[in-house]
Amino acid sequence: MDGLVGAPEALQFVRRLAFDAPSAAFDAAFSSKD
Repeated sequence: MDGLVGAPEALQFVRRLAFDAPSAAFDAAFSSKD
């Protein structure tokens, strides 16, 4: 497949898989506030 043909199709596929970034840092999920 030509890159100019496949790139828009691949972009649509990746955008369907994309999700919002988490609001907290990764390490913050494991910290305890007790």
